[in-house]
Amino acid sequence: MKGGEVIQAVSLASSVVSKLFDVIAREKTIRGKVKRGLDSIRQEMKLMIHDINLNEEMNQGGTHEIKLVLLKELACDIEDFIDVTWVPGVASGLVFSATGIEPRNDILGTIDGFKERILSVRNWKPGGDGSSHVEDGAGACSCTSAASGHSHSEEATRSSQKEEKEANLWGICKHRELLCELLSEAERQPPALKVISIVGCRGVGKTTLARAVYNHCRASDDYDCVAWVVASECHHRGNLPSKVLKELGSNGICSLQRFLRDKRCLIVIDDVSDPKVWKDIKHEFPEEGPKKVFWEKVGEKNRTPALQRAAQGILTKCGDLPLALISAANYLRKQGQIVLHEAGGITVKHCETAARTLGQKILHQDAEFSDISKALLQCYNKLPNSVHQSCLLYASVFPRGRPINSKVLLRRLMAEGLVVADGCPTDEEDAKGFLDKFIDCCIIEPVEINNDRVVRCKVQSIMLEFIIHKAVSKNFIALVDKDELLSNKGTVLGVRVRRLSVQDSSEEGIDEAVKGIDLSVMRSLTIFGSPLLDLQACKLLRVLDLEGCKGFWNDDVFGIICNLLFLKYLNLRHTDVVHLPAKIRSLKYLETLDIRDTGVHVVPTEVISLPRLAHLFGQFKLAHGIKEETSKKSRLQTLAGVVVTKQEDQSFENIILHAGKLRKVKIYERTSQSSNICPSNRRLRLCTYFGRPGGASSCKSPLLQIKERFTGNKALHVLSINSSYFSTEFVNYLQAPCAITSLKLRGKLKGLPDTTTLEQLVNLNKLMLISTGLSGQDLSALQSLAYLQYLKLAEEHNGFPAGSFVVKSGGFPSLNRLCLEAPELPQLEFQPGSMNSLTILDLICPHPDMPEPGSSGSRSSVVGLSNLENLNEVILHYSTMEQKMRAWKEEALRHKNRPSVKKQPKPIIHAA
Repeated sequence: MKGGEVIQAVSLASSVVSKLFDVIAREKTIRGKVKRGLDSIRQEMKLMIHDINLNEEMNQGGTHEIKLVLLKELACDIEDFIDVTWVPGVASGLVFSATGIEPRNDILGTIDGFKERILSVRNWKPGGDGSSHVEDGAGACSCTSAASGHSHSEEATRSSQKEEKEANLWGICKHRELLCELLSEAERQPPALKVISIVGCRGVGKTTLARAVYNHCRASDDYDCVAWVVASECHHRGNLPSKVLKELGSNGICSLQRFLRDKRCLIVIDDVSDPKVWKDIKHEFPEEGPKKVFWEKVGEKNRTPALQRAAQGILTKCGDLPLALISAANYLRKQGQIVLHEAGGITVKHCETAARTLGQKILHQDAEFSDISKALLQCYNKLPNSVHQSCLLYASVFPRGRPINSKVLLRRLMAEGLVVADGCPTDEEDAKGFLDKFIDCCIIEPVEINNDRVVRCKVQSIMLEFIIHKAVSKNFIALVDKDELLSNKGTVLGVRVRRLSVQDSSEEGIDEAVKGIDLSVMRSLTIFGSPLLDLQACKLLRVLDLEGCKGFWNDDVFGIICNLLFLKYLNLRHTDVVHLPAKIRSLKYLETLDIRDTGVHVVPTEVISLPRLAHLFGQFKLAHGIKEETSKKSRLQTLAGVVVTKQEDQSFENIILHAGKLRKVKIYERTSQSSNICPSNRRLRLCTYFGRPGGASSCKSPLLQIKERFTGNKALHVLSINSSYFSTEFVNYLQAPCAITSLKLRGKLKGLPDTTTLEQLVNLNKLMLISTGLSGQDLSALQSLAYLQYLKLAEEHNGFPAGSFVVKSGGFPSLNRLCLEAPELPQLEFQPGSMNSLTILDLICPHPDMPEPGSSGSRSSVVGLSNLENLNEVILHYSTMEQKMRAWKEEALRHKNRPSVKKQPKPIIHAA
């Protein structure tokens, strides 16, 4: 199977071949030498792809890898040439110069140049001019570290065979996976002593299970050291720590606590028959986090307020990874020793320099950082292929310390064509598999989970520093951070950078930084917390992310954006843009447009008419004049969200009924100006909206149109309604069959559909009811939803009305997660046999008087927690006091599964 680098290079080159073929076939003006030249390039590219595939099978090594780099650069340049010369949407095909003279000679010259470059790449060999040097600090050791991770001795093979035989015992595999998950979860938490107990009578397989987990962990690279000791072989309490030290490879001079303090370790103590054994040895294990170790390594005498403040950048970037902290501490200590007599030891400047260059030192494997460098390289190299590696490197475009919106990441990756499978671009659901892989590998951490989906995530701190400098060294990106340009000083074999990210910089700093960057080949531009730069030179952009930028008061800015003809992704969220000009019709390739939190209140017809627009986000009215014909041609998949208000035509109706690819819709109620209109008058206005005369009795609601999208191959899948009136209307019209899989209703409801209807909603697997005012009895009726997997019930202001939320035997048989969120929760009762599939219970209530589980005489108590047989996790409000946390944990200990109890992540305030 081809490696990811080959897949990417060949896929890009193949797409260029297809593009050449399309241009030759489509453009009737192309003839003579131009046509023959393009066809020659097409044939030569096909031959080069064949050569690359052949070299991959023969494993040609370094020369082959460099050819891949050159092939991708060449393919990008040819694609840019095609796009610029034969502009999409231009009827005449070939572009003419401003003087009206056809630049055919220039085109022929460029074609001849490409022919020479293709031959040069095909015949390329390392020369004596240094051109074969690739400036990638980790390039040399990447292959070595990856290969060394797969070597095994004969003894290890025999041990593995024995482990496999033991692991095949009935039930071992399942329980081993469970324990490994517990270990992985513990590693993601702040550093501290973690204890997992395996309890049971003799002969049930405790030792066999522990051995299977131990061998699995020993074979991995997740721990600095592992040890297995048998407690029953130690005749007094002093023997056990000594034996652990011996198994860990220590000479026994230092204490166990000191030996383990800066390490990530797994220690198995087998055959503990008396709890006193554990109590006697527990104090030997370190419980403090590694940041104390950082200052011990640097030297406590250096722990002055000034240096503590200066070192904060290092601690932040290292996160809680001991190996990174120790490496940084050793580096600082060495710097202090070098200048001891001149400057008196470690200085604030040393700390600031170390923080700024941390990623570079790790990438280039400076002496003190060799261990952490090898660990991160191994993590990077163990990814399935370079497609995954490129997707990970892409996280470097987002600012440090700010969570990444998962949907934004996925859509940007797709817009740039970085996520491919079997050489073909993937859809959003397939692309999500890449993110899941990074989360499984603990490279990316979920920050916010909502509706059982990772909404926001972040790259582990030290890994982010590594991939930023890795991306820069590979010319994958250029970064302007706080006015400082971080880019590859030399070019890699003439490869130009095609992505630019500007973060927290001034206008002067940006102007100075981009002087040495060729903006004309830029395909992706991201600006965070910085002024706009001149976009006129960036004519080949596919991705433009301007979130939070200001300066759209000048219409010329949007005029320039509308000239970016190849744009696929445009994010204007939190900008000061107030309207979208008609000229936006020029963006024929635009797939995603985000205008949330802007002054744009009306979306013109030209936006809906864009031939490739799939995702439109904001809070806007639809302009008049969106006809049925326009809606039928639309490729909209997401419309989130449209404000339904008084209009004179049928724009909303046409979109809902005739946009055949539409799958996700979010609806807002009319503006606050009409919020006091009585229901009968509101119906009358909705009649006017549809142009239908008559009173309330003859009026049809806009929600009736959604009813027609409940079934069939064009059915809606996701629906969100932010309106009391429309939510009530929807419930009134809801009936089976219905293809909607995810439903969110916000606003007061009078009731729910009858039980028969609920039982027939077999496709609905996610339901969110926000501020509905429904009683506990009403909500209890939802347990008839036999196929529901996720349920969120929230009351934002006054809490749930009086009454109990009772789940009877057999209720919610498929529910995996239940979330209740309010200032005060209802009384919860889970009867035996209820919610047999529930694994996660969210009880998000900030009220300080929320009683402990099992207490009686209070409307907020929880009864029958033990009846949730598969419960694994309970999540409480982030402000829950420690006393309440302890009470919940004690209650959890009485549950047969001993579910974990934790607080929800504290909400993050996202700056514009």
